[in-house]
Amino acid sequence: MIRLSTLLLAGVSLSPVAALAQALPPIEVNAERAPPPAAAPASEPAPDGTTRAEILNYTPRGNDLAAALGDAPGVSLASGGGVSSLPVIHGLNDDRNAIVLGGVPIASACANHMNPPLSYIDPLAAGEVEVLTANVPVSKGGDSIGGAIIVKPRAPIFAAPAEKGPGFVASATVSSSFRSNNGGVSVGGHAAIANDHFSLSYDGAWSKAGDYHAGGGAEVRATRYEAQNHSATLAYQNDGHLIAFRYDHQYIPYQGFPNQYMDMLLNRGNTFDLSYKGAYGFGRIEANAYYHLTQHYMNFLAERVGYATSPASGMPMYVNGQDFGYRLKAEIDASADDLVRLGSELHLQRLNEWWPTPANMVMMGPGMMCCGTFVNVNDGRRDVLSTYAEWERRWSPQWSTRLGLRNDVVWMNAGDVQGYSPMMYGADAAAFNARSHDRTDINFDLSALARYAPSDAASYEFGYTRKTRSPALYERYTWATSAMAAHMIGWFGDGNGYVGDVNLKPEVAHSLAVTGRWGGPDWSASATPYYSYVQDFIDVDYVKTLGSGVNATNLLRFANHDAELYGFDLSGRALIARTVEYGDFSLSGRLNYVRGRRTDGLNLYHMAPLNGKVALENSIALFGGRLTSAAEVRAVAAKTDVQSVRLEPTTPSFAVFNLRAAFEVQNLRFDLGVENLADKLYYEPLGGVDVADWRAGANSLLHSPLAAQGRTVYGGVTVKF
Repeated sequence: MIRLSTLLLAGVSLSPVAALAQALPPIEVNAERAPPPAAAPASEPAPDGTTRAEILNYTPRGNDLAAALGDAPGVSLASGGGVSSLPVIHGLNDDRNAIVLGGVPIASACANHMNPPLSYIDPLAAGEVEVLTANVPVSKGGDSIGGAIIVKPRAPIFAAPAEKGPGFVASATVSSSFRSNNGGVSVGGHAAIANDHFSLSYDGAWSKAGDYHAGGGAEVRATRYEAQNHSATLAYQNDGHLIAFRYDHQYIPYQGFPNQYMDMLLNRGNTFDLSYKGAYGFGRIEANAYYHLTQHYMNFLAERVGYATSPASGMPMYVNGQDFGYRLKAEIDASADDLVRLGSELHLQRLNEWWPTPANMVMMGPGMMCCGTFVNVNDGRRDVLSTYAEWERRWSPQWSTRLGLRNDVVWMNAGDVQGYSPMMYGADAAAFNARSHDRTDINFDLSALARYAPSDAASYEFGYTRKTRSPALYERYTWATSAMAAHMIGWFGDGNGYVGDVNLKPEVAHSLAVTGRWGGPDWSASATPYYSYVQDFIDVDYVKTLGSGVNATNLLRFANHDAELYGFDLSGRALIARTVEYGDFSLSGRLNYVRGRRTDGLNLYHMAPLNGKVALENSIALFGGRLTSAAEVRAVAAKTDVQSVRLEPTTPSFAVFNLRAAFEVQNLRFDLGVENLADKLYYEPLGGVDVADWRAGANSLLHSPLAAQGRTVYGGVTVKF
């Protein structure tokens, strides 16, 4: 199977002795049967959904894995914190995409989605990232209507069997980087030791950055962060079977969110995962059982309100989230031309969110934030039991197909709630508590794909999918309509307030996509036009205006509306010159477009305008190593198709220029680059509004777009042992 995947840091993460390590193909259950010369299994996704070189070169620039995927065709980023961007695939954001991290589907445990799944791993620790933007097979994405992002940590290494003695292999890597704009620094490391049966590895990363400055020098408040991520894996393999236990720990003491009303002042995550892969005569089995715990605390960073907050001041908000379950998949080689996948998955989510009264508000008596504990979500439960079957058939060297069917049963419930005081919140709480909260959705997905490869130089995929997503806990069970409480809900960065609806229906997306791929020894190109019609798309209805004047916001209730999305992804790469004196020159580029609107004519929110990137790259042997460099321009059209009910601001068009270089020699790698070379002031179309500056009194207009980062000089060093 040729994956749409990225082997992160593959070229810089193993020591010379790692050459003795073996991947042990019998236990690599993800490796499918070799394709015939002119065709491949239908499940092969288009290879331009991610770019290995871009992600390798991203690492010195930041610590946000979602941002590292932002250059993949069809992928955009909604701005969040420094390590917490939200991926948007073909206009569908966040929960609408199936995201699995090391076999664990982590749900955001925050009403603002400050801790999305990809924020729980540093790019240095990722082994493979598979991005599927269209024609997602049922085996790789349920309870979602968009694409899929599948992240796998580094695979354990093992030593080749020794003729005499125990035989072992060891490797280590240390990386560090800096960024000038926000004073950002990062340190990461990887170490592994193994013999032919046992493997022990560790990955760790620490990063810290201050508030960044926009083009022209203005400080953008509440953009600083600090993060730690640690992971340890113990694995055992023998005779085609692999068992691994992985423990991940995250500690984020603070992370600013300039387009939200709150900041993260603590996020602690712990993940336990036990996995198995085995090869049998009939095929392969892959399974894992997992448990993830999130402890999350929100309040205000000092630059937002003018003083350092604590649990006794400001507006403390706490979330406790748990994810646990299993994933089981069997691949059966039914014949030389037929492959069958059968799977079962269980994902149980538990969520509690509460906002205690800060001590400095008690003296004010019953009111907006006194004197009880505000219960936003009480014992929220979302349980998903999934089963699927998938059949791949190679009909001829040119034609192959894939057909899949999936069932997701979703059970949801939540307990009764209360506000800070009955005087302010009693009516809303009573109305919510009087209703039944128990809901069950029975969802079905279908995926059908035909692949035609007339030659080695061309292939075409034609696909249809029916995908379903049930509402999230925050979409169904948030209940307060007052301005203060409603403004705490929402992961859209728009400054509005949100309230849920227990009676929301699941979203059902009917999608068509065609992918053409062409290439030769020195060039490749791909094109993917797509169309989706979404029944009961979860959007919003206007309830009332909150506040008055130019900074008034809207109270919006989550509501079902039919919608359609369509667009295209184009990408390509070509070797344009090969010289002895100056090395190889190549040109690469991509172009994306998406349009989304409801059938009643209202535009959908956060639709990225036409955008693209072109890069001129050079690679040359130098001083016993290799120097690679690139000059690139990223251009984005003006965003004028905005959603009026969310008061979404328009953004002007822009172009930014970047330079980067990397030199690798023996066990060393050096990176150096400049982002936004001209220090241009610009606004990302999915950046949201600058709530932090407005809250601090530095901006008189709440609905001003959030400024992007100005000129940044970065550098990095990687040493392999």
